[in-house]
Amino acid sequence: MMNFEQLSAVLGNPSWDVIVIFAFVAVGFFYGISAGKTRLISFLFSLYVSGFLFEHFNYLDKLIRSGTVLGTFLSRVFVFFIIVLALNALFVRFIEVHPGSSEKNWWHILLVSFLSSGLLFSYLFHLFPIHGVFTFSPVVQTFFASDAAFFWWLTLPLAALFLARK
Repeated sequence: MMNFEQLSAVLGNPSWDVIVIFAFVAVGFFYGISAGKTRLISFLFSLYVSGFLFEHFNYLDKLIRSGTVLGTFLSRVFVFFIIVLALNALFVRFIEVHPGSSEKNWWHILLVSFLSSGLLFSYLFHLFPIHGVFTFSPVVQTFFASDAAFFWWLTLPLAALFLARK
């Protein structure tokens, strides 16, 4: 069991693992509450399309000319988020969600939100040279960075969309 000194040490100087897990929970919760179902679904679609476009963007190396690993990482993340935001702005105009019963909607929204943020974090681990910049525990590596985890993060949000539809 953790005592107060250990908890204080972790909170005073958190590891990257704690930051990743906290960010995953915070993004999943707060984006789910604030965005609403239409924006969540458009964000999810924009993540899928952005991941595909980013992986096959042949001119990325010509755009990014940073000498450091951190500079390359941040530049690639910036380009990815620009693609996500542009596609999200496009998709939000075309997606129409019909409101269902309000007592069911809140858990659908939170489920899609957590799975969307999980997909986002998995993309960050899968598409970018994060291993040269940060060091993570095997738990975080397994949960977000492994090929099996990436498959499940790609698959589970689609299943959640079908659940949220009913």
